[in-house]
Amino acid sequence: MTSKTINKKALATLAKLSQISLPIRIEEVAQLLGLKVLPYPLENEVSGILIIEDSIGTIGYNQNESRVRRRFTIAHELGHYLLHSEESNLFVDKNFKVMFRTTSSPEEEHKIRLEREANTFAAAILMPDDLVNKEVENMEFDLGSEESIKELAKRFDVSTTAMYYRMMNLGKL
Repeated sequence: MTSKTINKKALATLAKLSQISLPIRIEEVAQLLGLKVLPYPLENEVSGILIIEDSIGTIGYNQNESRVRRRFTIAHELGHYLLHSEESNLFVDKNFKVMFRTTSSPEEEHKIRLEREANTFAAAILMPDDLVNKEVENMEFDLGSEESIKELAKRFDVSTTAMYYRMMNLGKL
């Protein structure tokens, strides 16, 4: 699935639910789509889990992580639900780093693709490109300023790392 297709899906989801204001209330978005969102006592390396039973999704997030990390996790699991629910009824997302290996199995490559797509969805729904563009236009944004990224991250209620990558992917940096 292309980034453009995933971005359109995220924006259509927000528009359908009339949820396009800052910060995106991602837990409410998931609940409006019929998902349960609950804190789970997950192991430290596990950020979130999505369980689908009888077409009903439950998102569990690691209650020990920061608020912005929990928000991204909920958006990521929502991405799995909307993009990948036909592939599996269980997604367990660990804080893993994608290693570039030439000997990756097809199963590993498939999992990496699903994780990247869910991350792309999470970024698109939490930081919609139109809202990012609008905020950048409305503030004195200095492309070289760490403070500008911090301010944008605060407005969108995401981590500075997530905002930095979103700005990179939108061609703003």
